Amino acid sequence: MPVPSPFHPVSPRPSEQRSLPPTWIWIPAVVSILLLAYVGFGWWHASSRSARDPLPKHVRYGFVLDGQSPDGLRVGKGYELLHQGVVDTLVVSGVEIGGGVHYSTIWVRMLPLVGKEKERVLEMRSTCSSTLDEARMMDAYFDERRVDSVVVITSDFHLWRAASIFAKVSQGRRRWFFQGAPDTRWDGGWSDREGMKARFFEGAKRFTWVLVEQWKGVSRTSPVHPHSIARGDELGRLPAPAWKSAP
Repeated sequence: MPVPSPFHPVSPRPSEQRSLPPTWIWIPAVVSILLLAYVGFGWWHASSRSARDPLPKHVRYGFVLDGQSPDGLRVGKGYELLHQGVVDTLVVSGVEIGGGVHYSTIWVRMLPLVGKEKERVLEMRSTCSSTLDEARMMDAYFDERRVDSVVVITSDFHLWRAASIFAKVSQGRRRWFFQGAPDTRWDGGWSDREGMKARFFEGAKRFTWVLVEQWKGVSRTSPVHPHSIARGDELGRLPAPAWKSAP
């Protein structure tokens, strides 16, 4: 005959049996759905079709966004459009590296300008710190000159965000076309340290734009970042070394 076990399962008392209310079970799912819907709608709203519109045969101005990259491929692509006659004037943007030297100063020096092409290249030296700053600066610049269409040259990976930013700033007052250029850092891929950093940074910038920045208003009355144009003999000129001016 089997001996009864001294251990018996203890059934919890009715008061000890707790379960989450049905409402609490659905809250995480609802929040997740709402969050995904917000991200999806924000991405759709930020997308601009102009990023992939074909270039016109001819426009007055091309504008090279400051790439701050070690290859200068953006300004090289801009020069191709200038040399081919797609744009009449090429504006190269650049912030200061230090000591009065701007990125634009370095990049225009690498252009094989021939004939009167030097007269058709301008440096936009500025203190901008973002694509939004540059978009506001150039929107005001082209407003003064009554320019209704411009080709913006930037890196291939940056086209989507740049098109969204420029469209928001101009609010339909101007037609922006976009021309992409390769970027050696980005093209390094996930296996390359610089390529990985470029992807993380661009991903963070895109989500910040989609989730927050695109919904903020853009003032047309607040001053843009300080900037100046260099042309002619000042184009690509590096400041003299300090020892040449020393007594």
